[in-house]
Order: sequence, then C-alpha cells, then structure tokens
Amino acid sequence: MQINHVQVRATNLDRMTRFWTELIGLERGYRPPFNSSGAWFYSNGRPIIHVMAVGDIMGDGPFDHVAIEGADYRQLIARLQQHNADYRETSVPGSGDRQVFIAGPDGLKVEMLFPQGD
Repeated sequence: MQINHVQVRATNLDRMTRFWTELIGLERGYRPPFNSSGAWFYSNGRPIIHVMAVGDIMGDGPFDHVAIEGADYRQLIARLQQHNADYRETSVPGSGDRQVFIAGPDGLKVEMLFPQGD
C-alpha cells in the first residue's frame, strides 16, 4: 500500500489554489466531475493534493482525509464487517475506481482507493 493523496478543505478555493500552485509549486489538473466544488493539484503527473470547497471549517481544521491505495478490496471489506467498523463505499465518477471511507478514532477518516476491477 502507499499514500495516494491528502484531501484538504478550503473556504476560499482561489486562495487555496494560489497556495498550492504559486507557493508550493504544484500544477492544477483534471478533477472528476464530483457533485461538489474543488480542485486537484499534481506533482509529476500524479494528483497528490485534493481540495474541496466548503462554506466554513468549524473546528475540524483543514485536513479532511488521507487516501491509501488498497491492496485487496474483498479482504478489506471482510475485515471491516468482522469488526463492525463504520465505513461507506462509493466510486469515482468517470473512472469507476472504488472508494471505501473508514471512520477511525479521534475523528480520523481514511479513504482506501481501489482501481476499477480490483
């Protein structure tokens, strides 16, 4: 497994875009057509920072979740069910990649990402 991306929240998408591009040096690139506003920022052709636009960041801070490329989808689901874990499944529009969002301790949220067909 490896880290795929980190998602952060932004109250001002333009200001956050300037931060990641002008200060950090990433490039803004393609973002699937999610039902929410946001932007993806790339390094060496890989989208490593995902930003979602929000109206307010009350208390949760700017970090939303970390995404890890999963190794075995069926095995993960079996473990989650065995432990009665709090999770939800969805897919990335356009690519069909599977996303499993898992609630962890202390408000932690982890996305396990599986390419279509895994």
